[in-house]
Amino acid sequence: MSDSRHDPFTIRHATAEDAGRLALASARFFAQTFGPDNRPEDMAAYVAGAFSVDRQAAEIRDPESTIWIAEVRESAAPRKAPPQLIGYVQLRQRRRIAPVDAQQPAELARLYVDREWLGRGVGAALIETCLNAAQASGADVVWLGVWERNARAIAFYEKYGFRRVGEQAFQLGSDRQTDLVMARPLGERAA
Repeated sequence: MSDSRHDPFTIRHATAEDAGRLALASARFFAQTFGPDNRPEDMAAYVAGAFSVDRQAAEIRDPESTIWIAEVRESAAPRKAPPQLIGYVQLRQRRRIAPVDAQQPAELARLYVDREWLGRGVGAALIETCLNAAQASGADVVWLGVWERNARAIAFYEKYGFRRVGEQAFQLGSDRQTDLVMARPLGERAA
C-alpha cells in the first residue's frame, strides 16, 4: 500500500527507523487519553512494557502486524526537524477472540491521535487506511477493544460501523479494567 497525503498531514507505513519516535509518541498519546482517569503508578507500569522502543521495533517487524503513522507534512513542519508524529494505527492479522465469529478476523490493535489534532480528520484517515488494508488482505471482520469509560472513542468507532459484541479484561498496572469488544464486518458501510 502506498503512502497517502492529506492536508496538512501524511500517512505512511512505519519502518524500523520509526521505533524510537513511535515509542515516545505512543506513551504521550496514551497518557493524554488515559492519564487523567488512572493512577500514575498504573500508567507508568503499563507504558513501560507496552511502549518501549524494543516493543515498538518488534511490532513493526512482525509480519502479522502493520502500523501506519500520521505526520505533519514536511512543508508544514520546521526545517531540520523530523516531521511531527501526530497519530498512528496498528492492524494485526488473524487475531481471534471469543466473541468475534469470523473466518479471517483482524484486530484494530491501537488507534491514537495527539490531543491537539483531535477533530481534524487524522483519526478518520487512519481508521479508513486500516479498514481498507484489512479488507484488501482478505479479513472478513475487524474487531477492537476499547475502554468502557472512553465514550469519545466508542462513539467514533460506532460511526465507522463497529458494534459491541462482548467484553474483555484489560490490565493497567495493578488495575483490572473492562474493555468493550467491538466488531465490524468488512464489505459493509457504516450506518
